Amino acid sequence: MSRFEAPQIPDLANNDPDTPWVETPEGARFFVNAVLVAPELIVFFPFVVGMALRATGLVHGPTVFLDVVPWVAGHAIPYLAWLLPIPIWTTLRNLKVESGRIRVVLFGFLALHSSFLGYAVLRWTGLLGAP
Repeated sequence: MSRFEAPQIPDLANNDPDTPWVETPEGARFFVNAVLVAPELIVFFPFVVGMALRATGLVHGPTVFLDVVPWVAGHAIPYLAWLLPIPIWTTLRNLKVESGRIRVVLFGFLALHSSFLGYAVLRWTGLLGAP
């Protein structure tokens, strides 16, 4: 290709085999789902690590490094959870993807979104303390 030729644009409508998966509509929707689950993973990781360390007896009581992010999120989620139907809807829409491994990851995303929404509903109803 000379420097004056226009680059070839992949044909996404006909599923060109040379098109990388992430540039297909399914790949783009998966990328959006991965971005939407990132804030929940930021909260979930220190929470799970803290639970594991407490269960093994390596950590006793609250810690500055493990408990700050879940504590702040515990106060913010009831106010921001009204946004959670958006990532739940996009994840459900993307479950039509053909790859089994991608579908397993999407079910994990859906579980995270649903658990955060469930937490918010419990806080809204007062079953888990006032927001």
